[in-house]
Amino acid sequence: MEIFSKPDTDNAVFLQIQNSKKPQQIINVIMTDPDAHFETRGLKGFFDLDEIWIERNEFLVSMEEYAMLLSFLLETMSEAQDLNLPYSYMEDFEYKGQRYSLVRQDSHRVLKKKGQL
Repeated sequence: MEIFSKPDTDNAVFLQIQNSKKPQQIINVIMTDPDAHFETRGLKGFFDLDEIWIERNEFLVSMEEYAMLLSFLLETMSEAQDLNLPYSYMEDFEYKGQRYSLVRQDSHRVLKKKGQL
């Protein structure tokens, strides 16, 4: 009989992002694979959109920046939904002077920095 078991770190919530205008809308950022990436959970359920993956090291180095960006995306998705407007991801975009790519890969989107403007 095992007295102490290792915690289940698969799909452990690393960060939660809450919509400031709709507090019931919360997306989780989870570490799905300790060596690979972080992934959002909740975008599919709230908006029927692909979840977003961010490379592990890139996310850890710029966690606050990515948290603000994901919050911005959550709020714009919610606003589009409230206005009954379609929302779709842009593959290349700029946010606060930083360029990003958000490219579809299988059933998710990979978010990466591209460079400063």
